[in-house]
Order: sequence, then structure tokens, then C-alpha cells
Amino acid sequence: MRALLLSDIHGDLTTLRWLLEQVWQQTGPIDAYICLGDGVRDFEHAESFIRTRDEHALMYAVRGNCDFAVNAPVHQVVSLGGAQVYMTHGHYHRVKSTLSYLRDAAHEAGCSIALYGHTHAADVEPGVPMLVNPGSVKDDRCALLEVNDGKPRVRLINLGFK
Repeated sequence: MRALLLSDIHGDLTTLRWLLEQVWQQTGPIDAYICLGDGVRDFEHAESFIRTRDEHALMYAVRGNCDFAVNAPVHQVVSLGGAQVYMTHGHYHRVKSTLSYLRDAAHEAGCSIALYGHTHAADVEPGVPMLVNPGSVKDDRCALLEVNDGKPRVRLINLGFK
């Protein structure tokens, strides 16, 4: 299972489309697209563009602190490639101060992977749960998460000079 992780689009649909096109040149088919907040509406607008390439991909989104009047949960748990994955933007978990609240929430939910955004800083913290922040689309960043038989592998993607 291959999932493209996106966060913090902040209205920049031009960069989102450019980033997707660049990533698509480097990857095979993507099974799931995950928006980790602060751009849920942008992600929804890009869905038809994404489906021109990956017609049957799963689409997940969680609401961030800058997402107003959107119908997306604050967090959710999904199964990807045999692993339970906790997804949130991170502002309710205070990820700018500590990752311990996020780690605890993911652990309590029985997840081996926790995905978050909010800080705009790409990061991977190994362990159980593994913590992954793809960075900000606004800063030309995303991540590719591959999970096979419950074992995750993450590739942080930085396509800009920021």
C-alpha cells in the first residue's frame, strides 16, 4: 500500500498540482492520498485532478486549525497495508510543543503509525508508533508512506529549495 501524505496546502492549489505532477514522475500508482489538514477544501478541489491518474485511490482528510466549515474529522484511524494508522493535523495534540500527546493518542487507538501536520516541518520519528509529518505542500514538501504486511517505510519528498 502506497499513500501520499499531504499537509498544510493553505490555498495554494498551483503548488499542489505542481507537486503532484513532480511526485507522479517519480512513483508508480498511489493507493491512497491523505490530507492532514489546513487545506481540506483544496484537497477536495484537487480530487478530480488526482483521479485522472489514480482513479481508484482512497482519499482521506482530517481537519486542521485553518479548515473552517469543512466536513472532515479532527482525527481518524484507518488500516493501510496491515497497519493501523492514526491521522490528525496535530493542533489538538500540541505537536508544536511536544509529540508525547500524539504518541499517547495513537498508542491508545492501537495504531503503529501516527501522521500529523501543523508544524510545516517534515519529520520521521521511528518507534511504535512511528510519527510522520510530511511537511508543508506550501513549502514544496510531502511524503510517500509505503506499508507492506504492517511494516512502514517513509520517504520524505522535498521538491523545492525551502
